[in-house]
Order: sequence, then C-alpha cells, then structure tokens
Amino acid sequence: MEITENVLQSGMRVWYARPDTSEQLPLMVMCHERYGPVEQSWNVIRTMAGYGYVACLADLFHRYEGDRGPLERSESRYDPTDEQTVIDIDEAVAFMRGLDFVDGSKVGVVGFCWSGRTPMVYAGAGRDVSAIAFFHGGIYPREYVPIYEGIEPLDDVLPRVKAPIFAGFAEHDQLVPMENIVRFRRDLEAQGKRARVRVFAGVGHGWFNVTRPKDYSETASREGWDMVAAFMADACAGTLGDGPNVEFTADAGIPFDFSV
Repeated sequence: MEITENVLQSGMRVWYARPDTSEQLPLMVMCHERYGPVEQSWNVIRTMAGYGYVACLADLFHRYEGDRGPLERSESRYDPTDEQTVIDIDEAVAFMRGLDFVDGSKVGVVGFCWSGRTPMVYAGAGRDVSAIAFFHGGIYPREYVPIYEGIEPLDDVLPRVKAPIFAGFAEHDQLVPMENIVRFRRDLEAQGKRARVRVFAGVGHGWFNVTRPKDYSETASREGWDMVAAFMADACAGTLGDGPNVEFTADAGIPFDFSV
C-alpha cells in the first residue's frame, strides 16, 4: 500500500496510507514509538489502512535537533511536552481533514509503547475524537509520577477523557506492572468511562512490533488489530454507547487476580 508524505507549515512531516477508494473514510492518527518514525511506523499505518481507514502518522519529534540514529536505536530519548504533542496532532488532524477522502467528523487516535499515553493526553485536552486506543504502554509508573518536564500525571489526564478507550496489555510486559492494570481498571470504573481492556497471555512488551522478532507475536498482534479496528468501527458508527461501561478481559492462563 502506497504511503504519501507531506511537510506541514511547522516543518513537521506527516505520512498517510489509505484504501484505494473515493469514499470518505474515518481518520486514524497513529502515534509512533520512542524511536520516532521508523519501519514499524509504516507497518502500522499500512495495517490500519487495510481495515478501511485513512491512517496517518506525524513526526512528533520534529523539534528534535540531534542525531536521529541514537533515538532510532533506543540509545537516547526525546520527550516533547504534552502541550507540544497536542499542538502537533492538531496540525496533523487539520491537514488531514482538508483532504477530500477523509471523513473529518470521525477521528481516532492510537498509541503504542512510548506514545501509549498520547491518545489520552489528546482527548483529555478537549479534542473531538470518536475513540482512542493504545497498546503496551500508557500506564507505566512514570505516567502516574512523571519524571520528564511538561508531562502531566495520568491521574489528572484521565478524568478529562470523554472518548471511549480501548487498551491492550501483555502478561509479561516488564514496563507495565500488573498492579497498574488493576489501578487503571479501577480508575476507569470509578470515573464512569466507556472502555474495553484486554490482557494478552504469553506475550511481553512490544508484541505488536514486527521489527522486533524476539518480542513480536503474530497471533496476539492480529487479535489486537482486529479488536481495535472493530472498536473504532463501532465508535465511528455510534454503536458503542456511553459509559459507564468497562469491559475487562484477561486470558484465563494469566496467574494474576485482576479483580478490583
């Protein structure tokens, strides 16, 4: 599937992929991992487009002036502020809404790993989105007690999120403690959210990333893609319904009590 690149007024690059149709389709903003835009980023937008969406990805690291090589190899990191991230996604969404094949009334935001919290930050900033989703991230310990400047605690962000939430976690994710999943579930229920949470057995952090063969799980990845695509379809169609309604599913083989 062809990927189109554009450079926006700020200098930020945006890429998108879409099905070969003239029909207006919902927009899915796919957020990159801590490596910045890399091969897996193109895999992500192609895959999401394959489900019948226009999928775009913005370079949220475009302000970074250093060598991208160490970032792409996880040897260094860059963390834009929440304010900068919201500004950048705003610009990307405005550009994409101007394209005649995008149904700008239906927008989803999906994050992975480093960007797991990004959909919540964006929706929590009062932006009009149909639904948000994230995988293997979003509820790291540092999300609750931030260690980087300009990053708001999740306890302050989540109450402002009005959009339906889909979240996928892994049994063996060394960065997401099982206790944090329980905490997240408890917060969703206490705040009356509309959410669907899934915990996959037998996989670890990064199971979605096909460029990391030691971590990648084709079975769990495919199931996760199917679930998030269906969730977004229901959200865009208005058939999810309002909260409070938290659907929580953990594979039976996981030896952990997720009850709250």
